[in-house]
Amino acid sequence: MIFGSVLCYDKTMHYDLILKNGTIVTPKESLKADIAVKNGKIVRTGSLENSCTADEIYNAAGMHILPGIIDAHVHFRDPGLTEKEDFETGSIAAAFGGITTAADMPNTVPVTSTSRRFKEKACIAKEKSCIDFALFALLPDESEEIEALKKEGALGFKVFLGTSTGDIAPPSQSVLFEQMKACAKAGVRIGFHAETGALNSHFTSLCMKKTGSSGLLLSEARPVFSEALAIQTAICYAQYSGAKIHIHHVTSLDGVKLIAEAKQKGIDVTAETCPHYLLLNAEEYTHKVYPPIRGEEHRKALWEAVNNGIIDMIASDHAPHTKQEKELPVWEAPAGLCGTETLVPLMLNEVNKGSLSLNDFVRLASETPAKIWGIYPRKGNLLSGADADFTVVDMNKKEKINKNKLHSKNKTSPYDGMEIQGKPTAAIVRGKFIIRDGELAVNKGFGNLVSPEP
Repeated sequence: MIFGSVLCYDKTMHYDLILKNGTIVTPKESLKADIAVKNGKIVRTGSLENSCTADEIYNAAGMHILPGIIDAHVHFRDPGLTEKEDFETGSIAAAFGGITTAADMPNTVPVTSTSRRFKEKACIAKEKSCIDFALFALLPDESEEIEALKKEGALGFKVFLGTSTGDIAPPSQSVLFEQMKACAKAGVRIGFHAETGALNSHFTSLCMKKTGSSGLLLSEARPVFSEALAIQTAICYAQYSGAKIHIHHVTSLDGVKLIAEAKQKGIDVTAETCPHYLLLNAEEYTHKVYPPIRGEEHRKALWEAVNNGIIDMIASDHAPHTKQEKELPVWEAPAGLCGTETLVPLMLNEVNKGSLSLNDFVRLASETPAKIWGIYPRKGNLLSGADADFTVVDMNKKEKINKNKLHSKNKTSPYDGMEIQGKPTAAIVRGKFIIRDGELAVNKGFGNLVSPEP
């Protein structure tokens, strides 16, 4: 057992918060235990005597207490694209979904590519966010900016090898290699949007002339070949530069195989996938996302990779657009959907279906994201001294997902009407309830910037 029984020998011991009678869940075990919080940190986990007191005692009987879930891939669109989402609405949506920390991507307007812009964005997020937040930066062209952004607290760097919102051009091969060497020296991980832009343009132009299933055409327009080549490129650069890399939103069997081979060679590569790639297939769904949803063969391969450890983590890639934009014809509409509020409920439903264990979900969505991005042990665990971040869930609660009840500024979900079992009932950040029994419990501005530990 990780947690032994920790008795409260001091009869006058007083805490800020005690969570009692719940089942705490770690990647390795689940057990009945109490948790005591003081000054925003976990100070006791185990059996507390009844004489222990607290400003607030929360009865979690029948509930499971998870270390706060981290959504390490969101697009809150702030600054510059706030008609789609902003840090206030995005963080509220995340909190209602049981997320306690969200990591925002850099393709905003302006792009988060300098220390000055990073500081400006951090100030905006601090003013608006109700949960803790982390910020990625676009991999800059200058080595000096890498050090400056690291000093400001950038979670990591992002490289777009294929187009996404913002149409950011990929770096030249020479610049990419030199900057990856600089990141290796700085010890900062680089995340890749792994698609090949030229191939996407070529195949999209061909598919626009075809008729048939929109879902299948979208997958054909940005083919598996495009993802595989980009992943292979990122791995090759990592091998020769020594940089740590992460592959965002993996969609294919081919990508999984390349990542598995790289791991076997000892290359420091980690990978994520998203609920829409695990749960949807191109034959049945037409929701436009980049990279696209694939066929059933790839969906099953992703589940296998999740369960055998090739896929290290799950994130939402929350990327809303306005209703008017999403209603445009398929080749004109932007790619992206709301995902941060449904990430936890969807995966809890999969736990209830037997697709993975609750312990596995904690590993995939809390502990491992924190370790990959350097914020462990502050986040991602229930150990003494960690931030008192908890996602409290009711594994028996049943409901239908209703896109109109989502808290994002724009509501686009392929899961509308889906019946699920398992729901977050509370989100607690640094010992404070953000969401409690379906109600928002804090004002905007409570969230803090989370940066990699030295």
